[in-house]
Amino acid sequence: MKVKDKSFLGKLIIVLIGFGLSVLKWLNLLPGATITEIWAACGTAYGILLGTVDFNIIRDNETENKIDLNQVKEEK
Repeated sequence: MKVKDKSFLGKLIIVLIGFGLSVLKWLNLLPGATITEIWAACGTAYGILLGTVDFNIIRDNETENKIDLNQVKEEK
């Protein structure tokens, strides 16, 4: 499994957890939470857990492209 796939899977899980918690709130099984708090927690989890992963994916893609261009120039 590639890092991009893991990142997508992590995003999907966070969204599904957010929807699940929202449904629990609407069913009054989480009376102490608000929808804003639920989605703020999901957004924080996304930022902490996946923000750095996505940044590293972008950085790796840029680095790979530069290396490939340098190798092409050297071969000519």
